[in-house]
Amino acid sequence: MRANQLYILLTSLILSACSGPKLFTPPPVIPDDRYHVVEKPKYRPDNVIKNAIDQQLTNQIQQALDFSNQARIVAGKKKESYNVDAFGEVPNSSWFTNRNHVQKMSLGKIRQGPDKGTGPDTSQTWMIFKAKAEGITPGFSIIDSRGDRYVIKFDPLSNPEIATGAEQVSTRIFYALGFNTPENYLTFFDPKILKLGDDVEILDEKGHERFMVQDDLEKMLARVRRQANGLFRATASKYVAGVPIGPFRYESRRKDDPNDFIKHHHRRELRGLRMINAWVNHADTKSGNSLDSFITDENGKNYVRHYLIDFGATLGSGTRGAAIAPRGFENQFDPHGLILNILTLGFWVKPYERLPEVKYPSVGRFQTEYFEPMKYKFNQPNPAFERMTKRDGYWAAKLIMSLTNEQLGAAVEQGRYSNPEASKYIHETLIARRNKVGHYWFDRLAPLDKFKLKKTSDNRFELCFVDLAVESDLNDINSTTYFYQTLLNGEKVGGQIETGNCIKIDLPEIVSGKTNGQLAYRLHLKRDNVKSKTVTVYLQFDNSKNLFELIGVERED
Repeated sequence: MRANQLYILLTSLILSACSGPKLFTPPPVIPDDRYHVVEKPKYRPDNVIKNAIDQQLTNQIQQALDFSNQARIVAGKKKESYNVDAFGEVPNSSWFTNRNHVQKMSLGKIRQGPDKGTGPDTSQTWMIFKAKAEGITPGFSIIDSRGDRYVIKFDPLSNPEIATGAEQVSTRIFYALGFNTPENYLTFFDPKILKLGDDVEILDEKGHERFMVQDDLEKMLARVRRQANGLFRATASKYVAGVPIGPFRYESRRKDDPNDFIKHHHRRELRGLRMINAWVNHADTKSGNSLDSFITDENGKNYVRHYLIDFGATLGSGTRGAAIAPRGFENQFDPHGLILNILTLGFWVKPYERLPEVKYPSVGRFQTEYFEPMKYKFNQPNPAFERMTKRDGYWAAKLIMSLTNEQLGAAVEQGRYSNPEASKYIHETLIARRNKVGHYWFDRLAPLDKFKLKKTSDNRFELCFVDLAVESDLNDINSTTYFYQTLLNGEKVGGQIETGNCIKIDLPEIVSGKTNGQLAYRLHLKRDNVKSKTVTVYLQFDNSKNLFELIGVERED
């Protein structure tokens, strides 16, 4: 991205936002962020303490003192995301690839997810070159006989299958939704294949750094549950392609990457993660669970690719065991909850205090009854999530609802839970929470989408659309009626008309006596006699080609 391109993009966005023309003007095309970069950006380590302070304190103060932003929030006019096209979609980029909501993935593709192979070779030696001995669940990095590198992660003794299962299921979900994820394999291996490499450093019980010895490895494995057949169950997370340069942040941008031209908190895919992570109970959303890698693609171009990593603390897992009860209900430091508790003299019964006991150790705490999408809280405030607009939320809900029951079932299968009842419970809970997200957003913004132009047998045109709430069985078509108002060059033509899911376009009316030929249909629906917001679809007529083309969609919020 060059400076002049950025200037044109931002100027066009500002002008289109400030002006109020009758005719629809499509926003500028979002430039590709995968231009060749000559110099690799510097490695930026994850500063856990600083990031926590920034998100819990510094960012909150800065936002409170940003009076123009506060005024927009009060007025319900938050800044819309910068990286969307004329139809409200997010173009493919180094951050995101449109997948399931654009083209349904087969069940086989869902099961496969990002995996390109079969995982580490368990028939030959694994050389350990890095280790994490501290904490409840140990782990290490290995090189297998093929020369591939993997991070090996285990389940806690108290909850077998909980973290490895969650990692498998959520990897498939995030990949299907369009995000970059590592190849995460469920592997079973004999500890006899492990060989300790030279000069592997660990922290001992006193926090001192020293070289690892065989006895350390034995003690680590003693904290891991063996299968009945003597094998260990683990997640083998393959090192991503390229050279890691540290995590990305959910605000600002990486200034040493010329392709990183949109501030992260203004990216729709990162804002929309608020709903996606709430759905799968991924409260630990932070920079440390992301990774930037400087890659060389198949065309020989170098650029930074942005990954989401570490899904072992999703669903009902807290990585170290079952997720704690307050997860999703409170931030780690939650002034609101603290004040409310003081004012009620401690008599306020918090929602999570009503949660039932954990039924399945391999599932942990994952429930639907008390789940409310917009009330879900993350461990730390997230600057991108706090800027999510209604259109961002709708976009995320559209992605989430695109995953069918069968597709979710295929993802859950990959967790390979030994208890079929636990597997069934996760599947049903994902469906129920998904539907709550869908109802929340599709009740607030009209879920009319997937607009297409069809040429009829008499050489005319039809504009067809899909009601996502009906398509996903959230609502019944029999309780729904659709209406549209025609606009020609920004002026209303005729009255409001009831329609089906295709609108017939009267071609002669459009081409006669009109120089511009911009046609618009302002649609809304009534469901159980409740009127929805409107969706306006814009078409342009090309006299030279004697045909229409879709040029944009505006969604009332």
